[in-house]
Amino acid sequence: MTSPVTSTVTSTVRRVVHVSDVEGSFNRLQTFVERAPGLAFDGDGHIIVDDDTTFVFGGDAIDRGPWSRRVVRTLIDAKERAPDRVVLLGGNRDINKLRLPRELAGALPRKAPPEVHALLKDQKPELLRWILSHTMGAQPAFECRRTELQAEGAAAADDDVVASFLKDLLPPDGDHFRFLQLAQLGFRCGATLFVHGGFADEALGHVPGGPTFDDVDGWLHGLNRFYAEQIARYARSPVVTAAEPDWMDIVLYQAPKRGTGKNPESVVYGRFGSDPWNNPRLPSSSSMAWLRRHGIRRVVVGHTPCGDVPAVLRSEQDLEIVIADNSRGRVDEGVVVSVECAGDDDAGVLGIDAVTCLDDDSRHRVCFTLGRDEVTDIGRVTTDGRLVKGFLADGRALLFRSDESFVMRQTAVPRDELGPLLPPVDDSGV
Repeated sequence: MTSPVTSTVTSTVRRVVHVSDVEGSFNRLQTFVERAPGLAFDGDGHIIVDDDTTFVFGGDAIDRGPWSRRVVRTLIDAKERAPDRVVLLGGNRDINKLRLPRELAGALPRKAPPEVHALLKDQKPELLRWILSHTMGAQPAFECRRTELQAEGAAAADDDVVASFLKDLLPPDGDHFRFLQLAQLGFRCGATLFVHGGFADEALGHVPGGPTFDDVDGWLHGLNRFYAEQIARYARSPVVTAAEPDWMDIVLYQAPKRGTGKNPESVVYGRFGSDPWNNPRLPSSSSMAWLRRHGIRRVVVGHTPCGDVPAVLRSEQDLEIVIADNSRGRVDEGVVVSVECAGDDDAGVLGIDAVTCLDDDSRHRVCFTLGRDEVTDIGRVTTDGRLVKGFLADGRALLFRSDESFVMRQTAVPRDELGPLLPPVDDSGV
C-alpha cells in the first residue's frame, strides 16, 4: 500500500462533515457519526458514508482517551471502504509518534537528561513514559494504552504496553502506521480549506524542501506529496539511530521550532494568535488576502482547544475561520461541523451541532446554520472580552472565554443584555 495524494478539489454538489481532535475518545467519534448528516454506523460498527458526503477527520486521533487503537482502526476501516469520500488529516499527536521506534532504540531527544539515557538499558517502560509526558504532551497515553489492552483481553504489563506502541508503528501492517499512510496534510472542497492547525503568513504556499506556490491547489498538492514521500521513507527505514533519518522533515514540520514553542511555517502545529482576553484571532490581513485571492472563503481547523462549541470568526475580507477542537471541552461528545457546498466557488452553508456544559453545570444542545453572507453576532466579542459562540434554544447567547491553561468559562445571557459587540481582531498587529 502506498501513501495517497488525495485530490484537494471537489467540483460536484456535495456535503462535507468534519470532526477533529477526538484524542482517544471513541465516544467523541461515535456521537459525531450518530449526529453528522450523511454518516451512520452499520450493524457491525463500520462507518457508512453517503454517496453525496465527504467525511474529513481533522487529525489528532490518539493520546488522551482509553480508545486510541479503536479510533484509529475505525478511521482506517472507513477510509478503506470509501477512499474517495473519507479524508484523514494527520495531526501533530498522530505524526509525532513516528519518533518512538527510533527513540526507544537509543536515539533520544536532545533534551533528554542523563538519567533518562540511563533508562535505555532495561527500563523501556519508564523511558516511554518520559517521552510521552515530556516531549509529546501525552501524559495519560501510557496508562490509557494499558486500559485498552486490558479491555481487549490482551497482556497489559508495562513491557506489553511498550510492545503495543512499537507494533502499531512498524510497517507494513501496524495500525498507527497504516493510519499515517492513509492520511494527508490538507484538503479543499470548493471555497472551504481544511487543515489540522492554524497558520501564519509563512505557511501559505510553503512546502518543506520544495518550491513556494502562489495558488492553493498547487500548494496543497505539494504539501500532500511531501507528506506521502516522507511516510514512504519512514516505511523503508523506521529505526535509524546512527544518523538523522531522511524522514525527519515531517517530524520537524509538525513540531514547534526549537526554543520558540511555535512553528509559523506549519499547518499542523501552527495556531492563530489570541486577543488580550485570550480569544482566538483571525489570521493576518495578508494571509486572508492570499486565501481570498485564490478562492478560499472558509478555513476549518482543529488543534486549538476552544470549549464545547467551535469558534466561528468572520473578517471584513470575507473569510470565515472555524476552530473546532473540543479536546479540552467539558462534554465528551464529538462536535459536528458540516458544509453544504455547490461547486468550486461556493462557500456553502456552515452547520454546527454540539453539546455544551455551562459554568452552572447545565447542558444544552447548540445547533445552527450560517449562510456565508448571513449577518450574525456569532464570532463577535463583548466589551468585557467574551466571545459569542452561538445561541441556545431559549434564545440566550452562549459566551466563551479561555483563561490560562485552557480553563474554559462558558455562560449564557439574554441577547438583549449583550451590549455593544466588537469584531474579532486579526494577527496583523499586536
